[in-house]
This record gives sequence, C-alpha cells and structure tokens, in this order.
Amino acid sequence: MLCQNCNKRPATYHYKKTVNDDTQEIHLCSNCASELGYSPLFTWSPVNFGFNVDNFLSHMVSNDSSTLRQVQTEACPLCGSRPADISRTGRVGCAECYTAFSGLLRPYITRIHGNTTHSGKFPAGIGGQIKKRRKIESLRADIKKAIDAEDYEQAVILRDEIRKLEEEMKNE
Repeated sequence: MLCQNCNKRPATYHYKKTVNDDTQEIHLCSNCASELGYSPLFTWSPVNFGFNVDNFLSHMVSNDSSTLRQVQTEACPLCGSRPADISRTGRVGCAECYTAFSGLLRPYITRIHGNTTHSGKFPAGIGGQIKKRRKIESLRADIKKAIDAEDYEQAVILRDEIRKLEEEMKNE
C-alpha cells in the first residue's frame, strides 16, 4: 500500500481514528507521518513491551516548541515545574500542573483522548447529580441558540426545564 499523502513510498504507519462512531483511516510513509505531526506511539523495546510510556506526552508536547517558548517563564505554583520540563520528560509535575498549564496541555489531551471532559461511567452515588448538571449545561447552550435564532418560545420551554432540574437537584 502506498502512502496516501505522497503516493510514492510504501505506507508504514497506519492510523485509525474513531469519533462519534465515524472511523477514519490514514496510511502514511515515515517521512509524511513525521511531517504531518504523527509520532509513533508504539515502539518495540524489550524493556517497555511495545509502548513507550516515558516519551508519550513528550512527543505530543515537543512538536509545538514555539508555544513552549511563549510560556517558558511560567512555573507551576505547587511543584515549580515548567513547560520545558513537561516537554522534556513527558510528565506533569503534579495535579496542579493541569490547571497551571491548561491552555498548553488542553490541545494535546484532546488529541490523545478526543475530549477534555469525562464521558464514561460514574460512581453510583453521584452519577445522577453529574448527569443533571450536564443536562443543564446542554440546555443553557440550547437556550443561547434559541435566542440567537429568535425562537423565544423554545427558550422559555428550555428555561422552565432548567428550573425543574435545578429544583430536583436541591431536593436530593
């Protein structure tokens, strides 16, 4: 199979991406893969058994060194880590680093996980509250769309539904 980008060299990297049940495949040669920013996540080594965890985040962050230079002076208030440290080691220093460097890390986390908010299972005791909060956030976004479209009747219906959900949350 030839590279889908250059159509000259054999494809050695095969990437599959699934977002909302839509699967896309791309087949690239090593030159095109590196030019387009795809880095090999799975590399064979007798020590790491096929997955190089230490370099995982560093590959993702090191591709955008210009952004790192812009925030070079910032440091995490808790552990003192800097963006260059995260790029070099591929690890954040502490949990506070995610907040301190959210603007820098968010695109990479999105690229790795596809999203920056949890969308999986919740513990039984708090799942209902979280689902209601998410529903309220979704309804508020729908209200803004309805107002922009000047559909005020729909906005009133959505507002009432939000109030009902908020009342249910207070009573729980």
